[in-house]
Amino acid sequence: MTIFKNVDERKIRDISKEFAAMISKGSVVLLQGDLGAGKTTFVRYLVEALGGNPRMVTSPTFTIVNEYNAHLKVYHVDLFRLNEWEVEELPIEDYLDPDGITLIEWPEKLGNHVPEEYFRIEFEFVDENHRNIKISSKNDP
Repeated sequence: MTIFKNVDERKIRDISKEFAAMISKGSVVLLQGDLGAGKTTFVRYLVEALGGNPRMVTSPTFTIVNEYNAHLKVYHVDLFRLNEWEVEELPIEDYLDPDGITLIEWPEKLGNHVPEEYFRIEFEFVDENHRNIKISSKNDP
């Protein structure tokens, strides 16, 4: 587990670059944090670090899933607007692509669909310009 305290947007960009080196095909990343905590900003910089166009990254709150082309296909899933039965009907397994990576915002709504292996990134709002970020994997305490 790694914890970053009081980081600004520039540091979020640096963290996403470091994280990009840790993930590979088939990686699933669960993104947790309140609205405006920095989840989509992190995704934007991660897509850039993976060779994609960061300007293409937008919040998939209304589309549910956005796909981005980079060195790996990136699936950006946002479950915020969905209730439990809608998540059950969502073909989430279709986005757990072994040739790409999947980033899931609001993963607590996944219920029984949490993958066996994953990274978890938690964003905590400190103030308008700073966040605390905790990165862990399923096997971390």
